[in-house]
Amino acid sequence: MNVITICVLAVTTVIFVVTLRPKNGEIALMLGIACSVMMLLSVLSQASAIFSTISNIIAVSDISTSYVVILLKVIGICLVTEFAVNTCNDAGSKALASNVSLAGKILVTVTSLPLYADILNVVLSLLKR
Repeated sequence: MNVITICVLAVTTVIFVVTLRPKNGEIALMLGIACSVMMLLSVLSQASAIFSTISNIIAVSDISTSYVVILLKVIGICLVTEFAVNTCNDAGSKALASNVSLAGKILVTVTSLPLYADILNVVLSLLKR
């Protein structure tokens, strides 16, 4: 699915959601979530191209695979968190959206701790010279 198709689907869905919300809010919410899931799944089908490009970059360079794994995990956490936050906001639950956002930030920090430790070790080794 290309970006134009995604945008047309999104705008069409928003029109239906705005029309349905006063009469049947539950159906409008489900329609919005279903559209979001469809768009997400169609974009995720292209993830193999991302992984093959990253594999090629790793093969050519001297980058540690552990750093790339951390990067991919952090990107995944950010994408899933953003999807959940937007869904919670659409459902009218701003407090839950804020909690999900905070949880995502904490998980990104925890996931990247090994990277922080490596950077700190490099800085300390440079200072000892």
